[in-house]
Amino acid sequence: MRTYSLDTDIISRLLKKHPGNQSLVARFREEINRNSIFLICPVVYYEIRRELVFKDAAVQLAAFDDLVESMKWKDFTASIWDRACKLWSALRARGWSHHDADVLIAAHALHYDAVIVSGNVDHFKETGVTIEGWSA
Repeated sequence: MRTYSLDTDIISRLLKKHPGNQSLVARFREEINRNSIFLICPVVYYEIRRELVFKDAAVQLAAFDDLVESMKWKDFTASIWDRACKLWSALRARGWSHHDADVLIAAHALHYDAVIVSGNVDHFKETGVTIEGWSA
């Protein structure tokens, strides 16, 4: 049993009814059957929900709410914010430029010992987080 934190792109793909997402959905179901734990990072929640609200996508909002309800909500603590600041600073010192959202998602996953699942593996390069790309 593992603990996973799904990145924004993965949740977005899970919400879409597209034939190309079947392998992703199958892997997600496989992990559920293994009793893996799925965390919802508040930053990912914000990124997904703001777009669905903007688009007035009622059906996808309901599906998103159902998905979030099945996941464990883990808030940001002061130590996570501090870790994110140190991580951003270390990356910057080495010449790496990362978006704030990715640094926050990485710090959140590191704190809760979660594996990030993303189709954007490069976004988490050099963060120290364990990452899996399920976007086959």
